[in-house]
Amino acid sequence: MNTNVIINSKQILKQYQQGERNFKSLVLPQANFKKASLNKINLSQGELQKADFSRGELIGANLTGVKLQQGNLYKTKLIETNLTQANLSEAILSEADLSGAMLSQTILKKADLSYSCLIASSLIGAELSKANLKEANLTGASLTKAILIGVNLTRAVLTRAILTEVNLTAGNLKKAVLIRAYLSRANLQNVNLAGANLSFADLRGVNLHNANLKGANLEGANLRGADLKGANLAGANLEGVDLEKANLRQAILTYANLRGCNLLSADLAEADFEGANLSGAGLLLTYMRATNLRHANLDQANLIGASLVQTNLMAASLAQTILPNGRLSHVNHPSEIKTN
Repeated sequence: MNTNVIINSKQILKQYQQGERNFKSLVLPQANFKKASLNKINLSQGELQKADFSRGELIGANLTGVKLQQGNLYKTKLIETNLTQANLSEAILSEADLSGAMLSQTILKKADLSYSCLIASSLIGAELSKANLKEANLTGASLTKAILIGVNLTRAVLTRAILTEVNLTAGNLKKAVLIRAYLSRANLQNVNLAGANLSFADLRGVNLHNANLKGANLEGANLRGADLKGANLAGANLEGVDLEKANLRQAILTYANLRGCNLLSADLAEADFEGANLSGAGLLLTYMRATNLRHANLDQANLIGASLVQTNLMAASLAQTILPNGRLSHVNHPSEIKTN
């Protein structure tokens, strides 16, 4: 199709209705395709900045490399559309249906994707810094190595999503759902995950330095080798979590549930576990210098080889606890443990 002779959107729509589908490299900024059905159209490499596709259909369309900065795709159907390497910076995609869409290496910086559907979409290596994904559905989406710095994912659904090695620094994931999500080696530094559901998620080697996980559900999650230094996990549910060799220095775990946790060789120095439930936890070879375990429940916990220097065990419960020297505690009395 010779797009050089096309001067407005009406002519494009007419050609489309006559069976033309190839509009590659179309240059038509601010085009008006509102409510138009353009399924299977080829707009690849086009320049369509600020174009209006709102409430329309682009199902199965080819938009690879298209320039759609500040475009309007509100409630647009983009099911299985190819947007690879497209530029959608500051575009409006709220309530859009992007199920199965290909968005690898796509630029979506500051885009509005609130309430959008991205089920099973591919966002590998995509740029989503400061994008708004509030309450978006990303179930099963692939976001490996995506950049999501400062992104808003409040109440978003990321169940079984693949977020390996993503950069989510300073992102807001308050009350987000990440059940069985894959986040190994992800950067979640300074992220807000308060009230989030991360149950059975893969968080091996993740950076959660100074993250807010207050009241979060991490039941059954894998946090082996994770960096949680200075993180806030007050009131969080970490039952059955694997924290082997994790860094929890200066972390806040007051009244958290760590029942049956694996903390083998974890660094718990200066962490605050006041009122926490550590019953049945494996604390073998842990480093607990100046750790606060005041009023903590350590019943049936295993402390063999643990380093307890200046550790506060005031009013802690130690029924049937295996002490650092291998002896079984038969009485609930913290004086049995030497902390210096």
